[in-house]
Amino acid sequence: MIDSNHFAYYILLLALVAFEGEFAMLAGAGAAASGFLNPWGVLLVSSLGNIVSDTLWVALGYYSRIETLLGRMTWLGITPQRLETLKDFIRRDVVKLLVIAKVTNWMTIPALIAIGAARTAWRRWFPVVLLSDIIIAVIMVPLGYYATFSLLQIQKGTGYIALGATLLLALFAVFYGRRRLSRKNPLAEENKDTLSS
Repeated sequence: MIDSNHFAYYILLLALVAFEGEFAMLAGAGAAASGFLNPWGVLLVSSLGNIVSDTLWVALGYYSRIETLLGRMTWLGITPQRLETLKDFIRRDVVKLLVIAKVTNWMTIPALIAIGAARTAWRRWFPVVLLSDIIIAVIMVPLGYYATFSLLQIQKGTGYIALGATLLLALFAVFYGRRRLSRKNPLAEENKDTLSS
């Protein structure tokens, strides 16, 4: 599945997917469509990269001291009671929060950090992250693969069109040049007169 000759590229792709996301998945799928990487390897690495990224965001929220920072911001209306209420809400509705965040792709990172900060049990959030990241990779990698494959086919077609246009231009130049040269050549005129007489 993962070619040993390109193992370093798969590791690089995993890091790019973990840090960048969908664009790196599309780029990896493009490399697979051009024959440089294995499509199944790209799918596996893209899924793993997304899972690693989401897990790191949750770990950032879990190990950060965000509650001490927020506890000192009473002038914003953040009280310890409201903070505990928010944490309880996140723990209770973690699946809904993750599904909405992943589907809209809008507030995914803050939602993951909040899940970590709320100290939500991994059994509640990890299956949703695992399933959603696999679904995202299964959608994005074939999309990038077939889009790149189509572009490569179009590129081949435009190559044939360019070759045909070049040949037509060369033929036109030869016929036009011969015609122009035959009109201006005085020897050609004399030859015509002697042949006709």
